[in-house]
This record gives sequence, C-alpha cells and structure tokens, in this order.
Amino acid sequence: MEKSAEEKNLMLAMAATIGVFCLGQIPGSIDAAISKISIAFNLSSTSGMYMTTVACLVSVAFSVVLGMIAGKKVSFRTLILFCATVELVTALVPFLVDNFVVLVVLRGLFGIGFGGMQSMETAVTTALIPPHKRAALLGAGMSFGFGANCVLQLLGGVLADIGWNYTFLNHLLLLIPYAVVVVACFKLDFNAQHEGEGHEAAEQLPEKLSLPIYQTWVLMLLVGVFIAPLLVGASFLSEQIIASAFVAGVVCVCFSVGCMVGGAIYPKLYERLGFVSLPVFLLLMAAGIAGCGLSHNIVGLCVAIFFAGVGFSTTQACCMMVLTLRIAHTRVAFSAAIMMALFNLGMFLSSEYEEVVGMVCGDALYAPLFFAAVVLVVLAVFFVVVSPLRERRG
Repeated sequence: MEKSAEEKNLMLAMAATIGVFCLGQIPGSIDAAISKISIAFNLSSTSGMYMTTVACLVSVAFSVVLGMIAGKKVSFRTLILFCATVELVTALVPFLVDNFVVLVVLRGLFGIGFGGMQSMETAVTTALIPPHKRAALLGAGMSFGFGANCVLQLLGGVLADIGWNYTFLNHLLLLIPYAVVVVACFKLDFNAQHEGEGHEAAEQLPEKLSLPIYQTWVLMLLVGVFIAPLLVGASFLSEQIIASAFVAGVVCVCFSVGCMVGGAIYPKLYERLGFVSLPVFLLLMAAGIAGCGLSHNIVGLCVAIFFAGVGFSTTQACCMMVLTLRIAHTRVAFSAAIMMALFNLGMFLSSEYEEVVGMVCGDALYAPLFFAAVVLVVLAVFFVVVSPLRERRG
C-alpha cells in the first residue's frame, strides 16, 4: 500500500533529524590520532588536545549567536545548510595541510560547523517531530550520531597508523548524512509546528527561562569539563598500555558504542525511571569515568569507557528532553544553543582543568578522572532532591 504524503514527510523528517545528529555528534572524530599528531608536531599531550578543544571554543561563540537568530532573523534551513557545508569542507581540508597553526585555524572553522549542527539538534527535533515521538527520536538521534562518531574514530585510528593526516579522510563518510540533510532542507518546513498529542501542553509552556533550564545549562558545562579528559585523553590512556593509534581508536569506539547503546535504551529508561532518570545516568557516567582511571589493561579500559558512554549519551538526551518539557517551542532553539555552547566551553576549559588538577595532585592524566567521578556523584545526589523533571514526570 502506497504511503501518504504525510507519512513520507514524517519519514524524511526523522531521517533529517538523525542526519543533524550525525553531523553534530562528531567532535571526537580524530581523537584516536591526537597522540600521533602531537608526536608529528613535537607537542605535549595538553597542547595536542587543542586540536579538539579549539573547535569547542569557537563553537561556543557561534552557538550563542545561532541561538539568538535561528528561526527569527535567519531561517533554520539557511543555518543548517551553512553549518553542514562548513563542517564537511573544514573536516576534509586538513588532509592537505602540514602546518600546525593552519590545522588549528581549520579546526576552529570546523567548530562553527559541528557546533552549529549540535546546537540545532533539539530545535530541529522540536520543529519536525510530533511531541509524542520526540523522546524516541532524541534517543535514536543520539544513537545514530554516536554511531557515526564510532565509525569515524575507528577508521581514523586505522588511517592514522598510515599517516597522521590520513585520519581526516574518515570524514568522507559524512557525505551520507550531509546529502540527507540537504534534501530535507529543500522539502520540509522547519517552521511548522505539529498538532496532536502533547500539543496543547506544549503551547502552555512558558517563554521565560526557569530554574530547571539554568540547572541543565550548568550541568552540561560541568559534563563538558569532565568528559573531555576522557574523550580526548583516550589515546593517551591507551598509549600507557599499547602505543598504537588503532588500539586508541578501538578504545574511542567503545565510548561511542556505549553512547549508541545509551541512545537506543534512553526512551525506555526515561519512561521507567521518571524524575530519577538524570541522577541514574550521572551515576553511570561517574562509574565509567572512575573505571577508566582504575583500568590498566585494554579490556578493562574498553569496558569502563563503554559505560561512561552510556551514561554520557543518556544524560545529554535527558537534558535535551528537559528543554522540550520546560520552555515554549519558540525558545527551544535559543535554550539548546546556550546549553551546547556551555557544554563546548566546558570541553575547551578541560585542558586548564587537567593542568590545575595535575599541579595539585602531580598527575594530569588519571587524577582528573577521579575528581570528575566524585563531583558527578555529588551532582546525582543533588538532582534526586532538586530534579528538573520532577514536576513534569511526577
């Protein structure tokens, strides 16, 4: 039986939403090659981390601007096409570059692309997907997004063992979600609001920012600070055991697989756990991060980083859900952009965080992981008492 135009549009909307996530969840696409790049340019481990963190810094400023103009002064369609194109081009050009300063500049431009797409994830889901399907799509988007990152990391690790610059060729795979997003931009209305289940409640949500929104923003800032030493430092953690970019890629992939699994199971967990969802996800992330610090063999490291990935992706999806539950759809783009800007600011500040903890503890590799785990446990307890989901979920 032939599908109706409405069903076809919904399928395209779902594909477009997943495509946006695939383009937005790849800041770690070259993580497996960071140590190789550091060696090639005679850099310290903390300096090598700027290959990732500089993109996060640039994305911070751009995300704030994006949040103010998205859907108002500039259409979602225009912004999505611009960000996706900038991301794809600046992800591939570094293959041809052999100058660290130029590489850093290109990574900064890459931050405009992936940061813009990352900030649009919640807004696009709200604009294209009916309310009763959003939790499932947020989970699917996280799953596919980190799945893309998983493939890029593994392929990047294999290519980095050939030559550090070859790792950037892994971004050729982004042509697939890019094509889907481009087609969707010309066929879908990103300003349409969906009627149906949950619509009346959504219309009654306040325009004014509330305490749960601020809580989510601060939480994602801290998550960015704490997760980056694990994401970017995975290659250094694995190098303590086996000095291979491929092995580092496998470790990074385990984190992304964990994020995929977390995204896949998030809707059911959210439904069953209710307002304690966020604390449970934070505890899971804390356990995984602490496990990475305690693991001194590859198997243990892979298992621990997998659970850290599950906790991270479910936490991020839960924070996105808070925005859709707590503020009017006209303010979702702004709120999501600020949230992801703060997350990326946290990732940028993670280098300074590692240096400070390293100076105090005499260890800049493992100590930051243990400190992060302790703080995440404290936050989990806090969010049991003061949950941004309590009133809505009961």
